[in-house]
Amino acid sequence: SLKRRTDITEYMLLVLVPTLANPYYVELAQAIEEYAGTLGYRVTVCNTFRKPELERFYLDILVGRNVRGVIYSFLPGSLRYIERLAEVLPIVLVGEETGELPICSIGLSDVNAGMLLADHLLALGHRRFAFISTQSERFTLARQQRLEGLRRQMKACGKADEIEVLTTDEKWEVDGLENGQPYEYTIGRRLTADFLATGSRATALIGVNDITALGILQELQEQRRGVPQEFSVCGFDNIFTSSIITPPLTSIDHRLWARCRSAVDQIVKQNDQGHGADKSAVMADKIEYAPQLMIRKSTGPARTSD
Repeated sequence: SLKRRTDITEYMLLVLVPTLANPYYVELAQAIEEYAGTLGYRVTVCNTFRKPELERFYLDILVGRNVRGVIYSFLPGSLRYIERLAEVLPIVLVGEETGELPICSIGLSDVNAGMLLADHLLALGHRRFAFISTQSERFTLARQQRLEGLRRQMKACGKADEIEVLTTDEKWEVDGLENGQPYEYTIGRRLTADFLATGSRATALIGVNDITALGILQELQEQRRGVPQEFSVCGFDNIFTSSIITPPLTSIDHRLWARCRSAVDQIVKQNDQGHGADKSAVMADKIEYAPQLMIRKSTGPARTSD
C-alpha cells in the first residue's frame, strides 16, 4: 500500500487544467488534492486557458521547486517539451490519449461513451440527433471520439445521415467567462437557438459535455420547449450540477474520482521506484476506465410526430 509522506515540503504535485469555468475541472482538481493529501503530497493547480505559452510558463517557474510530478487534465500543448520533461519527472495525463508521448495516461473510452448515449436514445425511439459542441477538431480528441461513438451506433441502425453537428466557427476557443457565464454554456445556448430557428426535425440534443448541455437546457426552457416531451437532452461528464437541475440531466459518468486516484498512484509509484529506472514500463501504463450511463429525467420517449 502507498505510504503517507512525512516531509511535505519535499513533495508537491502540479495539476494543469485548461479552465476553471467548467465545474468538471474543479471536481478533478478537488479529487486529486484530497487524495494526494492523504499521502502527504501538496497540490498546486494552474489554469492555462489552453494557452501553450501560459502552460510553459507555469512549468518553467514551478518544476524544480519541490515538484515531484505533473498531472495534466488535457493534452499538453508543448509536446516536445513534455517529452523531454518526462525523462526526469513523472507526468500523467487524465482524460485524453497520449498518442506517442512517453507518459502514463488514465483515460476513458469516449467512443464507448458516445455509443452508450446513442443506444439509450435509440431505445427511446429517437432517430434524429443534434450534436452541439464547441470546436470539435481543435484541442481535444475526446470531442471527436464522442461524436464517432454516436455515429457508429446511428450507422448500425441505418441512420448514419440523421445526426446534425452544430459547432462554433471561431478560430480560437476561449476557456473562460463570456459575459460572466462559462464559454461552453453560452455556446450551448447560442447553438440551440440556431437549431430551433432552422426547424430541424431532430428530437435528441447532445451536448459535447455537461456544461454545454446545461446551456441547451436553459435555451429550450427560455423558448418554452418541453424537455423531455419535445426534446431529449444529454451530455458527458456527470458534473454535480447535472444531478440537481430541473430536469436532472442524463449524462455519462467518467469515473473521475477513481481516475484521479489512479493518476496520483502512478506518480507515487514512479517516485518510489526511481523515475527512469524502467522507462518502458512507464510508457506501457495506458489505463482506460469504462464509462457509465446515468439516466435522468432530461431524456424520454421521442415525440410521436417524428
